[in-house]
Amino acid sequence: MTSYSGMTARDVPEARQDLVNWAAGPGGQLIAQRGGGTLGPVVATIARHAELYYVNADMTALARQIGAGLDVYALAADDLPAPNGLLVWDGPGNSDRPGAAPTAVLWTTLGNRLMISLLCPARAYQDWCAKHSPEAAASAPLVIAGRLVYRGRGPMLSLDGPDIPWARIPFGDHEEATRTLLATFILIRQPVEARRSLHEVEDVVPSKASQKRILRAGGDPTRTVRYLTLRQSLRPHDSEGSGEHARRIYRHRWFVKAHRARQYYPSRGEHQTIWRGPYLVVPAGCDDAPILGGERVNVLRR
Repeated sequence: MTSYSGMTARDVPEARQDLVNWAAGPGGQLIAQRGGGTLGPVVATIARHAELYYVNADMTALARQIGAGLDVYALAADDLPAPNGLLVWDGPGNSDRPGAAPTAVLWTTLGNRLMISLLCPARAYQDWCAKHSPEAAASAPLVIAGRLVYRGRGPMLSLDGPDIPWARIPFGDHEEATRTLLATFILIRQPVEARRSLHEVEDVVPSKASQKRILRAGGDPTRTVRYLTLRQSLRPHDSEGSGEHARRIYRHRWFVKAHRARQYYPSRGEHQTIWRGPYLVVPAGCDDAPILGGERVNVLRR
């Protein structure tokens, strides 16, 4: 069955808040009853601190195509856009289980392992329950977290390990979603590091209805969403006929989170991985510019 998330970037903060409340309450109890122990509160904590990502339909289709062509499984910690994240695909997801096509993924790092939880759209699940499964329809409220349905924890994936043939990993019916997730990570990082793409930033606020629901759920409805568009831009050829990347024009300051970077030490003649940040970035001419803050949904689109 094919389904879409039915969400926009503006909906992701509210979806995260609903998932937090669900996992900390009835969802956590349900997971414990199904043998998940204390996984419910863990999911709530991961979601609460997750970086938010939204991938539009065109980029989702590209990620699925790239994922299907990956020869082996290989994932390094540096490939992850963030240690904890909630990613929503706007494109279609396929599943052999009707009504459970994954359109969102929640992940976190645990040492040298990556734990992922798969989520599917609530409306598609409810429609399937109404048509094909009265039993599932009766229990649907237990697994629905707002716009999303908690499908369950996916496979624990290794980080920084050797390349592994896909056939040797017990993905079950999670293989396509896992392939698409790895390809999406590649696309998220590729514009930043390989293509040196520019990004545009726009501050938007959730809809008034979403703000009311976030407030009732105990969240902060005043936090804005930073809408990031990743793109590559070239400046027109100069008089000598050579092209180069356009200069970035900034109108804000922003904080950079702690991250790992390669630092060269001339005395040793070698590079070493170190932690940098957090720190405030102040572009030229932006000494008094506003500081970007609030929620951030990283949008990948074409």
